[in-house]
Amino acid sequence: MATNKIEAIKSAKDGLDVLPDLQRYAIEGAQAIPDDDLERLKWYGLFHRKQTPGFFVLRIRMPNGVLTSEQLATIAEISNRCGRGAADLTTRQAIQLRWITIQDAPWGLQRLASVGLNSQQSGMDSVRNVVGCPLAGLDADELIDASSLAQRLQQAIVGRRFSNLPRKFNIAISGCREDCIHAQTNDLSFVAATLEGVAGFNVLVGGALGGQSPELAQPLDAFVTSAEVVPLAEAILETFRDCGDREKRKQTRLKFLIREWGIDRFRAAVEQRLGRPLAHEGDSATTRHGGDHIGTPAQRQPDRNVVGCLVPVGRTSGDALAEFGRLAARYGSGEVRLTVQQNVLIPNVPDSRLDELLAEPLLAEYSPSPSHWVRSLVTCTGNDFCHFAQTDTKGDGLRLASALEQRYEIDRPVRIQVSGCPHACGQHRAGEIGLLGGGVRIDGEIQSAATVFVGGKLGKDAQLAEEVAASVPLDQLPELVAEQVRNLRGPAAIRPREPAILPVAVG
Repeated sequence: MATNKIEAIKSAKDGLDVLPDLQRYAIEGAQAIPDDDLERLKWYGLFHRKQTPGFFVLRIRMPNGVLTSEQLATIAEISNRCGRGAADLTTRQAIQLRWITIQDAPWGLQRLASVGLNSQQSGMDSVRNVVGCPLAGLDADELIDASSLAQRLQQAIVGRRFSNLPRKFNIAISGCREDCIHAQTNDLSFVAATLEGVAGFNVLVGGALGGQSPELAQPLDAFVTSAEVVPLAEAILETFRDCGDREKRKQTRLKFLIREWGIDRFRAAVEQRLGRPLAHEGDSATTRHGGDHIGTPAQRQPDRNVVGCLVPVGRTSGDALAEFGRLAARYGSGEVRLTVQQNVLIPNVPDSRLDELLAEPLLAEYSPSPSHWVRSLVTCTGNDFCHFAQTDTKGDGLRLASALEQRYEIDRPVRIQVSGCPHACGQHRAGEIGLLGGGVRIDGEIQSAATVFVGGKLGKDAQLAEEVAASVPLDQLPELVAEQVRNLRGPAAIRPREPAILPVAVG
């Protein structure tokens, strides 16, 4: 008998078997849903939240963050018709809608299916949305266009075979030279490499930043070609599915299995599943880390450009999503791409249409040339929709960026990453500046505060950010963050803004 509550729920009925009940609950209402099925509905991307009783978040899968204008218009339609026009872009290149009732859920899922989208296994103990380089196939410097592999991974993974893992599992794949997927933060990542002149991927495993023991992914010492990506991913998932701990819920991510076994034993077990030895890792093709693709970079295709628009902290609306889709159809090829930094790209814009697109009103709100302070700001959902979060991460993050913008100039963007709880959905330990929301008692009252972490970086010399200050009241954060940026980059990197000179009244 499973002692882990979630394992007991899965043993009684697989999460994918809740779909017929969903149809029934749509008639009977949310009050008819037992707690066990509230958990199982997450296998179809429906998350009930205590802050919004009777309403659900709907999380949608979109491998590599690629959408058509029609798909984006459909998501916008669901948002505006059923979700009060609310939408969030996530750090997994996906979209979440708010305020969905159980009565509207079947219609929403049918509308998604009509345009080739689904929400299946976007939550709970499954493989989450497969992320990839948002410029796949467009970047002139990339080694391999891996976007089709992200699609193939989803096709191989979504379904009953991998619907019951010990815990959630994140996969990333990129054939570019810029680590815009933050490969080391995933359970499994495929990153561009070459071996004896053959282009392919090196493999990283075991990254997970939540909980009390965050870890960056480590090399599996393996190289695979494009044809070998899906079989290896399946072998790793099978090993995790069958051998991972299912009792201690807080110790069931892949990193704990690797920690228990060691990387050599884990690699040998994967090879046994695969039925052949793995080639040792090749030469990394990654030359830089953490790009965001904001701006108007030229594509590898002549006379074509990408317009990368900042969506501050990923919060947007159904109307804005519909407008992004319209602009993509009018000025581009009818395609939109999302990033793990919670932003939107419109690709395939001809040189002759670029200025006209940049003049569109939507791009005044979602700018391709934003402030350095807000450009690399990433946050989790926050306490308005997540009962784990202790603070309003999105609102607090924007207020912090605004205060810093008013007071200081910097030479380049600062990666500020904000989480509202130790689950670390904002990946605060990977940021140059990381903030973990909490509370502090001041004059007998609990006020919002943050624990400050500094120095996170990815790449060859990767490291997790280290705590430098605990329970800092929000009004003290701007000066503390500025001080830490100065410590990280040197005094020349940040300077106070000149005060505005106001006209002197005469008479």
